[in-house]
Amino acid sequence: MPKKLALAGFQISDRIVSSASGPYSNDRPSPLPAHTGEKIMNRTLFSAAMSVAVLLSTSAVAALPEAKPLSAQTRANLEAAMHGEAYANLKYLRFADQAEAAGKPALAKLFRASANIEANEHFDREAQALQLGGANSANLEDAMAGEHYENITMYVNFAKQAEADGDVKVAAMFRQIAVDEGTHFDAYKAALAKLADE
Repeated sequence: MPKKLALAGFQISDRIVSSASGPYSNDRPSPLPAHTGEKIMNRTLFSAAMSVAVLLSTSAVAALPEAKPLSAQTRANLEAAMHGEAYANLKYLRFADQAEAAGKPALAKLFRASANIEANEHFDREAQALQLGGANSANLEDAMAGEHYENITMYVNFAKQAEADGDVKVAAMFRQIAVDEGTHFDAYKAALAKLADE
């Protein structure tokens, strides 16, 4: 049975130039020397691939519409998706460590592979669509705002709620993490000041 390759919607059969069975009929030997058919096929495939690549690249450039700003809902959906992907990445890494500790290396490998896709493919593509990040100073200011909120508002409120519900260990953990976030804020603030001096 001849092998077929699909290239941009075209099927190319190796029977056309095969030197083993011959392009003729009834298994007559090919007049071509051994491996010549493969070389011809490789050249043909390379030429076809290059032609298709050129056509696709020039038509893609010509067909690009002007970029318009994302809608508020699309931006919100991208941010929600990125939060989910980041959480899944870290959760699956933790699951991988637990599977490894339980003597299940294949399961650990599965979790790590999935975690990699969540972060390095899904999150990355969504971040590009959102155009996340920018100049170093803007990135530092954004990071400072997040850390400041977590330091003085989010974790403080979480600690109060946990304490009111009797979850004192979690309340203490939230308070300790709030201190860490303040340290991060200070580090970003110092980095921003240093950046301004350069």
